[in-house]
Amino acid sequence: MGDIIIGKIINTTIVSWKVDINSAYVATLHASTVLDRSFNPIKDDIRKYFDIGDVIAAEIIAFNRTRDPVLSIKGRGLGKLRGGRIIEILPAKVPRLIGRKGSMINLIKNETNCRITIGQNGWVHVQTKDFIMEEIVEKVIRKIEQEAHTSGLTDRVKELIQEELNKRRGEKSGTI
Repeated sequence: MGDIIIGKIINTTIVSWKVDINSAYVATLHASTVLDRSFNPIKDDIRKYFDIGDVIAAEIIAFNRTRDPVLSIKGRGLGKLRGGRIIEILPAKVPRLIGRKGSMINLIKNETNCRITIGQNGWVHVQTKDFIMEEIVEKVIRKIEQEAHTSGLTDRVKELIQEELNKRRGEKSGTI
């Protein structure tokens, strides 16, 4: 409970969404936690809010082994994630991606000018201005995942970002 995750809507019922959260469990997002009291399940279709295939950032608000996780999207930065791409990493590598006091993730955000939402379930949503920058960020995240156990990783990540950005600048100006 309390974990922020990224999930994908895989089914709807009359009053809830079923969400794939990269787990053995399928989570539930109840319409009552998303919509106001004027929502009427008889007249209103919840698919106009979230539909199958939509990606969301949510918080796990209830869970035990006898009941599937229950989600909420009330909170800053939670809700539907638009555009970008999902990168899947091992959940055990999430703390290294974040870094001490957010140092690693802030380095990536500052150097690439992108938005990154990290789910404790190992799904990372990356949104940048263009496809090539998303590829650069994915390359950086893969490096962190592969080298999480090594020292000096922050410096190597910074070098990789600079190298990729310089390569991109060279391609844009016509020199390689």
